[in-house]
Amino acid sequence: MNFSKAKEYIVNRLVKELPKNLFYHAAHHTFDVVKQAQTIGKSERISNDEMLILLTAAYFHDSGFLFKYQSNESEAVKLVREVLPEMEYNKEEVEEVCKIILATNINVQPKTLLEQIMCDADHDYFGREGYSKTANNLRKELEEYGDKFDDKEWLEVQINFLEVKHQYYTTTSKLNRTPNKNKIIASLKEALIA
Repeated sequence: MNFSKAKEYIVNRLVKELPKNLFYHAAHHTFDVVKQAQTIGKSERISNDEMLILLTAAYFHDSGFLFKYQSNESEAVKLVREVLPEMEYNKEEVEEVCKIILATNINVQPKTLLEQIMCDADHDYFGREGYSKTANNLRKELEEYGDKFDDKEWLEVQINFLEVKHQYYTTTSKLNRTPNKNKIIASLKEALIA
């Protein structure tokens, strides 16, 4: 597999072609997810080959936004199946990348360690400093695509997502992100009452 060629290809496309009104799912989000996937992957002691598969999935995970906003994961998978064979990824490697990308859909339960690392990397900011700035970028983006929230609704959406729908899967993220995520949930609840 030619990882550097795959990386160069998708970074070029994300930087040049993603819609300008993607305030959250812009190229900077992909770069952050790649960085977090690498950090979590090292901590979880995955092999070098697994790391290359994981990082390929991280770079391509939101590439579906090049084509459409809703159900972007299936578009990303189409792109992966089209371009990665040209970059010396074999069939098994391509399918592994696809499974990892599909696991980032919030309605999917990640099964493998690589899928779990990817999901944790994608939502790493839930347990980090700067959460509210990132969440505000997501709100702005959602409004661009037709989902408008008043302040109370937005607080309720965030609390429900963080408390009910989301969970960290890897030992690394549970240890490093859950305590701060719980503080964020508490502060969102305080803001809702205020």
